[in-house]
Amino acid sequence: MSTDQFQADRREALRHQLVSLPTLEGADDPTRYRPARHHAPRDLRSGARTGEPTGQVGAGQPRSHRGRTAVLATAAVAVGVFALGQVSITAQSAHAAGVLRDVAATTSTYTDLQPAPGDYLLVSKRGQWQDSSNASDPSETSTYQQIIDVYVPGDPSEDWVMERDWGIAAPVPGQIDVERAPDGAFYGHPWGLLNEEEMSELPRNGEELLEWVNSRYTGGSASRDEDNFVQIVDLLRIGLVPADLRAGLYDALALIPGVDASEQVNLDGVEGTAIGRTEPLRAGLREEIIIDPTTGLVIGERTAATYAIFGFGANEVTAHTAISYNIVDTAPED
Repeated sequence: MSTDQFQADRREALRHQLVSLPTLEGADDPTRYRPARHHAPRDLRSGARTGEPTGQVGAGQPRSHRGRTAVLATAAVAVGVFALGQVSITAQSAHAAGVLRDVAATTSTYTDLQPAPGDYLLVSKRGQWQDSSNASDPSETSTYQQIIDVYVPGDPSEDWVMERDWGIAAPVPGQIDVERAPDGAFYGHPWGLLNEEEMSELPRNGEELLEWVNSRYTGGSASRDEDNFVQIVDLLRIGLVPADLRAGLYDALALIPGVDASEQVNLDGVEGTAIGRTEPLRAGLREEIIIDPTTGLVIGERTAATYAIFGFGANEVTAHTAISYNIVDTAPED
């Protein structure tokens, strides 16, 4: 996930690491696991092989098939486990789809905060993330924090204001920047993926929105499903998507395979509904947005390493944010 607002500072290696799938030793030998084929003719009336004694156990007795039966049984169990896993994933996706549709319905009736002229909508994001940047010792990690406050004016002719506390990641210790820009173009382009006018032109129907997102696919992701999920979440995580579009995007997320839902808290401890997706081909990296189910507002994000890798423990949260919304009457000065 990548925008110019606060993002977890993960190394590029984490985004491109592929899971090494174990292979069956000796599977490159096509004859190693091929069962022997000895087809002696059978007496069709007795079922015994012609020329072999019946009722005796000895050198002439047919080879036992228990080994082959065990292999088949093991394979059947493996297929069953895989099938159960697929059923579990399908059930999780179905649950998430139901949760998302409920959130979408609630969001569509919610009235977003609207600042009056002279006031500002303050979208405040506090973030914390870990980084394993020591190439000689990947187990060594550092924790960073950053606060970004974006002030959206009630009067659209006024500049947006951003105050950014870089924390220990600042180029200069203790550095706090204040930036002003028309329409929030603090770095020469929209603060989010799209500006207000571009968002107004998008459809509000979930299927149509997913088609629009899918049409923007340019490769580079582990899959189209991952790319679609990331594009939608990147748009939502800015915290400035209007309610009707948020509702449509939640409906679109409900159509993406592998998406699931759970109850989580943001960095400030506020409870919400986490909508996430785990990507096996990103070393099990799990990305989540946390939604207030009563408003449909995004109140945080979480990233977790579901595998123990790059110095992180299994299921360790590597990035966490909290987002809040308020109307204020002043903004920081330069």
